[in-house]
Amino acid sequence: MNAIAVVAGAAVLSMGTAQATPDTGSGSRALPAGETIEPAIDCAPTVAHPDPVVVLPGGDGSPEQTAAQWDTMVGALRGAGYCALVFQGGIVNDKRWNGDMPGEARQVADFIAKVRRTTGADRVEIVAHSAGTIVSNYYLKLLGGAPTVSHAVFITPEARGCDGAGVVGLRNPPITPVQLLTSAPWLQSLLAASSPDMATAMQMMPDSPTYRALFDTAVTQPGVIYSVIATRKDQLATPAPACSTLDEPGVVNAVYEDLFPGAEPVDHSLIRSSAETAGWVLQQLQR
Repeated sequence: MNAIAVVAGAAVLSMGTAQATPDTGSGSRALPAGETIEPAIDCAPTVAHPDPVVVLPGGDGSPEQTAAQWDTMVGALRGAGYCALVFQGGIVNDKRWNGDMPGEARQVADFIAKVRRTTGADRVEIVAHSAGTIVSNYYLKLLGGAPTVSHAVFITPEARGCDGAGVVGLRNPPITPVQLLTSAPWLQSLLAASSPDMATAMQMMPDSPTYRALFDTAVTQPGVIYSVIATRKDQLATPAPACSTLDEPGVVNAVYEDLFPGAEPVDHSLIRSSAETAGWVLQQLQR
């Protein structure tokens, strides 16, 4: 979702365009799952850390920037003896997780199956950021992936109650993008038909089948240990930190500023490159 599209949609709404049949969340457009970038599976589990770690970056930046964005986290994981592997999926127009969400989750499922076959591990651990958490939850909950995952550590995830204002750069708007689009289902259809980017965004509207399948009932799955870290300075997942809180039994929900009051400030993206975040992730993988 972007500011131009929402403003344009609001303008159409004010002009009284006739309503269409409510959309399913992706319009009539057939969404591609996108391309993938798979790492070489060049490490092996150890007795101390038998579960490989699959790292799923968010949608911020391009695939070419991934190595620099995730050097701190991956370096900490490998330095601690973990077999850590960065997987990127749903790549459309040089953006990660920019395709059909169920299709992207199947890409994650395929890669995890490959990691397990190659390494001989029974399970993996997931460390995911932002949009990477959505496909993680889809895999765990809707594709039956929970038995293959021991830990799911989420960094600024998009969970319930996100209002879309941060995505379009608005602060305290009188009506949020999600409220606007929820009140006008025909506008969701219009935006979904306008571009693949918009069609993907509409899959995370609260009334879309994808969103409802994920969030209308419990997200967490038996046998998986969940940990979440959010930031009050999140400029995208708003309202912060509520939008990134997974308020379900057994989940550790942490706020960066509470844990590290003297650390350098972070935002939605920078939190994944923080040494403090990396240390916290290592702690959570030991739960």
